[in-house]
Amino acid sequence: MKYDVKFSCGHVETVSLFGKHEDRARKINYYENYGCCKACYNEKRDIINSVGCKEVKMSYREYKTDYPLCKTKAGSYDGDTKTIIVYVPNK
Repeated sequence: MKYDVKFSCGHVETVSLFGKHEDRARKINYYENYGCCKACYNEKRDIINSVGCKEVKMSYREYKTDYPLCKTKAGSYDGDTKTIIVYVPNK
């Protein structure tokens, strides 16, 4: 079932939950008190991944061949130009 949940970050997002009513209620309670929406989660993850790194826009091919162990910025892949933003460690 789909539920509109107001996360602890203050944003409202629709989530799909399955299982027993008690389990769904427990999950909704967790989201409301401790969870963050996808956008805030991605933003926090990007901040963590960018520490000690610089953002470099490069072709996806270059990323896969030369920087496969580096983290990428969430949602940065551009299908038209086939580029992505990669967090490359500072030297």
